[in-house]
Amino acid sequence: MSVGQPSIDDDHKHLIEYLNELDAALSAPRFQPARVARILIKLLEYTREHFAREERIMQMVHYPKFEEHVAMHRAAEQKVGELSARFSNEPTQENAERLYKFTADWLVRHIILMDTQLTPYVRGIWA
Repeated sequence: MSVGQPSIDDDHKHLIEYLNELDAALSAPRFQPARVARILIKLLEYTREHFAREERIMQMVHYPKFEEHVAMHRAAEQKVGELSARFSNEPTQENAERLYKFTADWLVRHIILMDTQLTPYVRGIWA
């Protein structure tokens, strides 16, 4: 799932690590809402940082699909915000799993289908 730009690729690895942490927390014998919430906070904060970093790089290289790509980031942020609010109001395993499933599915699809299109533009950019 590499795009050939070190900071973006490193971000993707960290995001996958947070998703794996969340998956482990959801698979634990006893559901611990506070543990899940801590992981979610780290995941969501890092996702925002990643989107900002990726968008700066896209601007640097004059990525032609910048607006479309940013719109996808904002739509994902909105959906994750809704799912996070639901979990905050009702910290159930079901709500946490909904958030995990959406985030994991979206992230993997987005990296494979969209971020890999950045490769010819960002290869060799070390920002």
